[in-house]
Amino acid sequence: MPTRPRPPAQKRAAFERLEVFSAFGATELAALAPVAQVRRYAKGRTLVAQGAPTETTFGIVSGRLRVSLSRANGSDATLAILGPGELVGELGLFQNGSRSARVTAMEEVCVLSVPKSALLGALGRSPAASLALCRLLSARVRQLAQHFEEVTAMPVEQRLARKLVFLAGRWGEPTAGGIGIRLSLSQQELAELVDTSRQSTNKCLMKWRKSGVLGSLKRRLVIRDLPALRLCAGT
Repeated sequence: MPTRPRPPAQKRAAFERLEVFSAFGATELAALAPVAQVRRYAKGRTLVAQGAPTETTFGIVSGRLRVSLSRANGSDATLAILGPGELVGELGLFQNGSRSARVTAMEEVCVLSVPKSALLGALGRSPAASLALCRLLSARVRQLAQHFEEVTAMPVEQRLARKLVFLAGRWGEPTAGGIGIRLSLSQQELAELVDTSRQSTNKCLMKWRKSGVLGSLKRRLVIRDLPALRLCAGT
C-alpha cells in the first residue's frame, strides 16, 4: 500500500496548530503544503490592506494581529485581536470583492498563508474541515454582534471594563499583585478597541488605578482586583 505524502516538517507543525487546518486529512494537507508559505512580519507591518483583493487566508503560527476598520472621519475601530492558532481572512473565501478590514502585526508574527483557490479546493474534499470552518464563521459572527452591541449600547466605562476582562481571560498570566495582560497596548489602541476617545479611556484607567483595580508592570496592564473590574463590566 503506497504511503501518503507528508508536508515538510515546519509546515506540518504549523498546520496542526491552526483551527480548521487541523481537521484536514493527510492527503489534503499534502496538497496544500506546496502552495502554502511561511511568512514573518515585523511589528507594525500590514498583512492585509483594507480594500485589497481577497486572495489569501492566513493562519497565525506565533504573535498577534490586529483587525481594524478605517472610517471616513479618519478614525480606526479595532474589531478583533487574534493570536496563535487562529485564522485571518476566512470571510474572503466566499466573496470576490475587496477586504473589509485591515490586518496589522501588533508584534513580530509568523503566519502560514494559503491561496484562496487551493484552500477552497481542499475544503471541497474534506467535510470535517468544512464543518470546522462553519463553526469558526458562526463564532466570528457572534463575536462581532457582541462587539457592536457593546459599542452602541453600553457606556464607555462598562465596555472598557468588559474588554479588559476579556483580555485578561485570553492573554492574562499571574504576575506580582494580580493578572498581567501579555499585550503591550497604548491608550489609543485601547480606545480603538472600545470605539471611544483616548481621553475617555485615560479617564477610566486613572480612576481604576487610583482605586487599586489596575496597576502596571513593564509597560503592561496588571489587573489587581478582577472582581471589582467584573462588577464595572456587569459580568
